Amino acid sequence: MTPSEDERRQPRYVDVTIVEFAVHTAYLDPLTGVGYLVMPRPETDVAAFADPLVEAAWAERLNPSAGTEHLSLHGADRARALSHLAGLGWAFLYDEDGQIETAGTTTDGRQVLCIHGDPTGDDPTMDTLDCAIIALDIAANLNPDR
Repeated sequence: MTPSEDERRQPRYVDVTIVEFAVHTAYLDPLTGVGYLVMPRPETDVAAFADPLVEAAWAERLNPSAGTEHLSLHGADRARALSHLAGLGWAFLYDEDGQIETAGTTTDGRQVLCIHGDPTGDDPTMDTLDCAIIALDIAANLNPDR
């Protein structure tokens, strides 16, 4: 069923859910299952002290599948963000080569990764997805010159 001209002229509302972590921010549209995870600027990372107890706690409690090579503020926050988002049904979107799909960068240079979840509404139309992506781009402050 094709939308009528009047339906296309009606304003569309997109409710973007923002989840802020210590240095990562997720922008989600639960209705369509489309979202972004904005990464922090790499130069703002803070490495953990070289402490065997900290390394053991990291390896056992927070991220058992990763070693201590990512033991930093960003690494710990990324693990927490991904764990929280996974609990809500969100995960990275991978391309056909198995790489995480990127949406571009923010106007201040931070990388934006694509995430997805199960839509809470009916199967979204292409028009609905377009509106959601535009709203996410604006909310995440995506660089328009991507």
